[in-house]
Amino acid sequence: MPVIVVSGTGDVGDVIAALRAGATDYLLKPVEDLAILLHAVRRALERSDLLQENRRHREHLEQEVRERTAELTAANRELQELRRRLEQENEYLREEVGAVSPVSGMIGDSAVMRRLLREIDLVAPTGANVLISGESGTGKELVARAIHERGPRRERPLIKVNCASIPRELFESEFFGHIRGSFTGAVRDRVGRFQLADRGTLFLDEVGEIPLELQGKLLRVLQEGEFERVGEDHTRRVEVRIIAATNRDLMHEVEQGRFRRDLYFRLNVYPVAVPALRDHLEDLPALAEHFLGQSCRRLGAEPHPLRRKHIAQLQAYAWPGNVRELQNTMERAAIVSQCGEMSFDLGVPAGATAAAARESAAADEVLTEAQLRGFERENTLRALSAADWRITGEGGAAELLDLPPSTLASRIKALGLKRDGS
Repeated sequence: MPVIVVSGTGDVGDVIAALRAGATDYLLKPVEDLAILLHAVRRALERSDLLQENRRHREHLEQEVRERTAELTAANRELQELRRRLEQENEYLREEVGAVSPVSGMIGDSAVMRRLLREIDLVAPTGANVLISGESGTGKELVARAIHERGPRRERPLIKVNCASIPRELFESEFFGHIRGSFTGAVRDRVGRFQLADRGTLFLDEVGEIPLELQGKLLRVLQEGEFERVGEDHTRRVEVRIIAATNRDLMHEVEQGRFRRDLYFRLNVYPVAVPALRDHLEDLPALAEHFLGQSCRRLGAEPHPLRRKHIAQLQAYAWPGNVRELQNTMERAAIVSQCGEMSFDLGVPAGATAAAARESAAADEVLTEAQLRGFERENTLRALSAADWRITGEGGAAELLDLPPSTLASRIKALGLKRDGS
């Protein structure tokens, strides 16, 4: 409230003291001119209004400063979070560049491969979750990359998680991240793979290896898009497309109680089966040529052409390790061919079936005489079929089996083999 001092004394000290105490004016008695009094009152009120307005402006300015400071503090936290996230994403991408498959595209023109490519083209644009099944080495990751690159999230990252390589106690941290001090060894905040894949694609390789106790948290993220880092109360939101892969029969795992049924159906929106190499051997020549040329270029060597006998030998083999095994075989062949004739170290006999290949892989399994005779019969038939029943000459069955033609002829007679496969 404004104060006007009216005094009978005009002492300068009193005037100064009154004004310092907050008086707006100092009048001497008697105040005979009403206009002077009214002017003093008007001036006091105007001064009071100015002071209140200044106070309001100051309070408003202080509030603005507090709000802007809070916004800058939050922006700085977000910037630091983004910096940490980019550092981890760059670290992840550097690892991926070193581990990425050298295959630049999917090779094959067989009926099964054309069907696979049609399925990829069908599901890729939809953004639906995909469950890829197939034996080890068939190229499930390559299929996942093809789906991502042909989908609506192609400009965002494809983040891979190899579930088979994560220690059980670190699954939650790997998926969702953690904050510093949340457990022994957590010396700094860490962004999880889900957050790295936000608005992109998360590839869960060997998804059947995820512990049952974590599957519920994974289901929550898929259903609600929410999670918390380990040691954190704050709920975070993400939006990701899931592509999962497995070499297991996940429905069998569900029936055995090792995999959640609701999670299985959430992942298996669109199933894609990748064929084993033995199911499209007509694509093997193109694949072998590709891998051989690739390896020779890496070695700085002249590629040796694959001859018909080489193709026949490769096609007579079962390839239990599928395309990955073929790639490794051609790399070894490229190295060996620099010193002379190309050869293949196939590990199990040419023409072995998948079942025989698995049996051969078990070093401690003993076969009965009947099993050995059955294997010999089937192996010989496969070699004869690959050579179009030619016994002698380049690419003939005897050469494929590494047997003298006379020995092979005796075996055919002893086994009672005929061209109709009997």
